[in-house]
Amino acid sequence: MHGSTRRTFLKSSAAIAGAATFAAPAIAQSTKSANERIRVALVGLGGRMSGHIGSLAAIAQSDNVEIAAICDCDQGKLDSAAKRYPPLAGLKLTTYTEQRKLLDDKSIDAVSFSTQDHWHALQTIWACQAGKDVYVEKPPTWCVWEGRKMVEAARKYKRMVQI
Repeated sequence: MHGSTRRTFLKSSAAIAGAATFAAPAIAQSTKSANERIRVALVGLGGRMSGHIGSLAAIAQSDNVEIAAICDCDQGKLDSAAKRYPPLAGLKLTTYTEQRKLLDDKSIDAVSFSTQDHWHALQTIWACQAGKDVYVEKPPTWCVWEGRKMVEAARKYKRMVQI
């Protein structure tokens, strides 16, 4: 039991630290003042997204972070998001079924991707091109070439990307 409790603590701490480092660069690089909220969109409302939501909801309580939008190609997942993910209940979320439309939303500062692995590289590049900072689940790519393209996009568009 003791090892299980410690393991749970470490996983939770790592997730919150990851979310915090994800939001902090968006504040530092943006033209927003430190007092303005960083608006984050969540893409992919499957099982792994619960970790993203939990971490972001934890830092949103004390930092200037707002979960502002959700996106999934499955309308049913969008419709049941508040029930499946209690921290989303009561939030005024913009919903999207098409991630490219979400990326066009200028009010979104950062995107958290929890989608199928084969999407990660392309989504990261698209988000960088759209001026968004990115948190993406592992694995980031299926090959070295894709990884290099992700790094090139992050550097070219001066975006923070965390995996």
